[in-house]
Amino acid sequence: MKLFCMPLVAGALATASVADIYVWESFTDAVGGINSPTGGNGSGTPSVVVIGGNPIVSGSGNLYAPGGSFTCHLYGAGVVSNPTMEIENLGTSFDTTSFYLNTPTGPVYPTVEVESGGSGFGAFNTYSLSWAYSGPTIFFNFGSSAAHASLDRLTIGTFGEALPAPGALALLGLAGLGRRRRS
Repeated sequence: MKLFCMPLVAGALATASVADIYVWESFTDAVGGINSPTGGNGSGTPSVVVIGGNPIVSGSGNLYAPGGSFTCHLYGAGVVSNPTMEIENLGTSFDTTSFYLNTPTGPVYPTVEVESGGSGFGAFNTYSLSWAYSGPTIFFNFGSSAAHASLDRLTIGTFGEALPAPGALALLGLAGLGRRRRS
């Protein structure tokens, strides 16, 4: 996770969390192997894995299911704070009830906004998902609703936790020593 700390300003530490962004614009494995991000600024190693159905990798790099639905997991997001995800698909829509984040305490469901256009094979959908959750993740789940769905692009954003810089902690510790009572 990315974290930028700024120096003490007027006695207070200013910190800023910056999102780790991971982008998949093409896929290489449709049979349970690892699909690594093709872009983004993240320092982690998340991966998309097909866990159900029989999609193929199309000539354009999309995951395409000609004969039925398919389900994917996104692993490796680690500890997140209010993550967001955007799924772009072509053809048959994705199943919005399949969108969830699996955590050690069970599934957490997102708020979903859908922008659609076209129809039939020319249809396109953009799903914007956001979770009100902070903590460890096991995987993100998403899947198509029927045959002829194509996963065109996937983007996930996670946020790091704001932590004070080590130098600032040392200064605060020294300030505490100056106030120690003498006996």
